[in-house]
Order: sequence, then structure tokens, then C-alpha cells
Amino acid sequence: MKKLFQRIDRIRTSGYATLNLKPSSPYYHLDGKRFKVSSIARPELKCRITLLVDGTEIDFTIDDIL
Repeated sequence: MKKLFQRIDRIRTSGYATLNLKPSSPYYHLDGKRFKVSSIARPELKCRITLLVDGTEIDFTIDDIL
């Protein structure tokens, strides 16, 4: 849990997140790219993070982020 909170704090501090997606994801073509964070939900195990991808807000979970 401590590592999860550290990852969320790092994302909040920088304002950017790098995607780490599985090949089965519909957004796999964005894997490894860095995007601006629009919002972060309450820190929890499956925390929702909204990223701005080409001007569109897309939701990902903390598991999808490096």
C-alpha cells in the first residue's frame, strides 16, 4: 500500500504520468508515452487517473501507470 501511495504522490507532484498498458488494452498504441494528468480520484487500490490524451480525457487505473 505504501508503494501505491508513493506512486500517486509522484504523479500528483509532477502532473504527468507514463502509461504501462497490456497488449490487450484498446489504448496499447499509447503504451510508454507520457501525458498530462487531468484528475486523480481518492487514493485506493484501483485508483482512477484521468489523463489528457490528444485533448480528450481518458480514465485509466493506477495499474496502467508507471
